[in-house]
Amino acid sequence: MTTVEEEPSVTIGGRSLTAAESTGLESEALGAWGVFAQGLAAAAPSVALAVVPFSLFVAAGKGAAWAAVVGLVIVILVATTISFQAKRTVSSGSLGTYTGNGLGPGFAYAAGFSLLFGYIGFATTGTLGGVLYLDAFLESIGLGSQAAWFRLLLVVVVVAVAVYLPYRGVSLTAKYELAFELLAIASILVIIVASYVGYGFHVDWDQLNPSHLGSSATFIAAVTAVGSYAGFESVASLGAEAKDAHRSIARSLLRVVLLLGVLYIFATYPQILHFGEIDGDKAVLPQLAGAVGVAWVNQVVSATVSVAFIVFVTAVTTAAARSLFTFAHEGALPKVFAKVHPAHKTPWTGVVFVGILALIFSAVATFSSAGRLVFDVYGGYVSNWGFLTSYLLVVIATPIWLRKINALTPLRLGVSVAATVGIGYVIFSNFYPVPEFPFNILPFVFGAILLAGLTWYWYLKRTRPEVAQRVGTIQTLSEAEQQRLTDEGILGVLQEQRGDDDSGRQQDPVAP
Repeated sequence: MTTVEEEPSVTIGGRSLTAAESTGLESEALGAWGVFAQGLAAAAPSVALAVVPFSLFVAAGKGAAWAAVVGLVIVILVATTISFQAKRTVSSGSLGTYTGNGLGPGFAYAAGFSLLFGYIGFATTGTLGGVLYLDAFLESIGLGSQAAWFRLLLVVVVVAVAVYLPYRGVSLTAKYELAFELLAIASILVIIVASYVGYGFHVDWDQLNPSHLGSSATFIAAVTAVGSYAGFESVASLGAEAKDAHRSIARSLLRVVLLLGVLYIFATYPQILHFGEIDGDKAVLPQLAGAVGVAWVNQVVSATVSVAFIVFVTAVTTAAARSLFTFAHEGALPKVFAKVHPAHKTPWTGVVFVGILALIFSAVATFSSAGRLVFDVYGGYVSNWGFLTSYLLVVIATPIWLRKINALTPLRLGVSVAATVGIGYVIFSNFYPVPEFPFNILPFVFGAILLAGLTWYWYLKRTRPEVAQRVGTIQTLSEAEQQRLTDEGILGVLQEQRGDDDSGRQQDPVAP
């Protein structure tokens, strides 16, 4: 084990915290726009516009529009709650670290593992989405093929590019993320506007009927609606690499969510009108463009969206690799994931690992009889449960932590409670009444995966309790927060009591 002497840990709540900057990642690599670009690319509005409305329609039919609204309200509450912590402390461990602040290392691991699963799941389903749209583009210019080897080649190409960018560096990735997202969104809006115009100047009251809010199908779809924002919180994984991290991360959380919310609601309504004859093995937007009379934009849309999918995969791979890195640096995962590239200062082993998983998943889907798009929808649904679980844990943990550090106000408590109730109700509605197959079993698929992950933590807790205790400790308090805690005597009191609370055991602040 190694100890970083120049970055002494501080103790709060009986936990020894190690500065995020001391882990070896490139410090101050991203400014405010770079942080925003990471959140936007990971949430991937162009990807969501290409996939999510159809996913909502599959689950809820005409209730899809309300599912989008429910998702927005919940995610605004979640983002605001997360920002309460981000203004005070940052980390490469994202929501796992924030959960641990309030609920301890066991829940930090559960939230971190769930988020990691969500990122890896989105990296794999995003790869498949990129293949679908790249395939559509090549077919539109006469270079497509239905041969299995050709489809598999497309998988390899998408994975190779998506791995290369985060391997080279977070700043390089950010330079491309924002530009390609805006280009892809602009081309998609041509189809969306044409959908409005083609339907005419009247309202589809069936979509807007409030009775959909009483349907469990709407809240089943809300899992995907909330998941369509998933990735916005990935900005919180840049705590060791962002400039003015406490301010830029907290602001980006809310800005990304509000921008996405307006865009999703604007885009979902008209797409629902034309989903009756969608082929489940082909990309959605080219089919929609043909239905509304703007097929001329298909080549541009397919090209830009395929690139946007690749950018999306790079963004979630960036976040997943940092989750793996944090767990490994704390000792909860093999130390190979804690390796930092000597030149690029990136957690390259985690990046490559996620790429391998994406390659395997997409290859299996390519030969699946279910159809690649359907495979993508169901895989994304399971992945969304990772985000839902981590969101639920962090909004429960945040007011507890704020109370510990004398920063809880009635407004912050109210927002956190509302976020907890919102996510809790969405989760409950996915179990009762019992949804139709396969949505009745997909949450249990995630549950089995989470149980396997928790089994590893329980093993660590029994065999290496000092390692289990370190989960969620890599973070940096802002200077203002450190001064406030010092002025209130919180840091000093906890440091004096640490010997009694921990029975004199001193923890090594840096994992192997």
